[in-house]
Amino acid sequence: MQGVRVEGIILKRKNLGEADRILTVFTYQKGKISILAKGVRRITSRRSGNVELLNRVSMYLHQAKTFLILTEASSLDTYQKLKEDLTLSTYAFHIVELVDKLTAENQESRILYEDLVNVLQRLSRNPRQILVRAFEAKILSLLGFMTFRSSTPGVSIQIHPRGGLGGHQGNLLGNLEEMSWDEIEKLKINGKQALELERLLRYHVERVIEGRLKSRQLLRKL
Repeated sequence: MQGVRVEGIILKRKNLGEADRILTVFTYQKGKISILAKGVRRITSRRSGNVELLNRVSMYLHQAKTFLILTEASSLDTYQKLKEDLTLSTYAFHIVELVDKLTAENQESRILYEDLVNVLQRLSRNPRQILVRAFEAKILSLLGFMTFRSSTPGVSIQIHPRGGLGGHQGNLLGNLEEMSWDEIEKLKINGKQALELERLLRYHVERVIEGRLKSRQLLRKL
């Protein structure tokens, strides 16, 4: 059967047998999919380093009866700066855990994939919690769980067109939902607003998933 090439980010891995792994990958072309990576736990495997957690990978897959089989893999980005810092790696794993918990398999969402790549890239060069909050707001809205544009009470701040404080009064949750990543990266909020924003989004996320995220518990300790 003819194979297919996809680009995706590794969300989760599970050991299978003595040498294999099942990868959960959020892809640009197919949404979230499960992939069988045969032999990647062997020391001699040339693909093992390319399919680490968080890696953005180009993969060639073959459709078998029950699984997509990984035949080729090459890393496009490893987000090494995120992995080397405990706090940043916890933020990154929080983001991919959100994607895993909130998405169904084989539901394509190219906008969500682009948001995922954006937030990981921007956290690598400009580690700010507002980026994590923005991703939470965007994924809840994009997947249809809720919208913050007008009806949901939010955190009111003064938003300047260039991203500072001042200008018109706005609902921060609604703005995070609609703003571009460039605009979000320039946004300034104070400590009280940051805490309230985190509290509100934690409430909405945990209500949707009907539980708590593992990464949230680690973030609380940090």
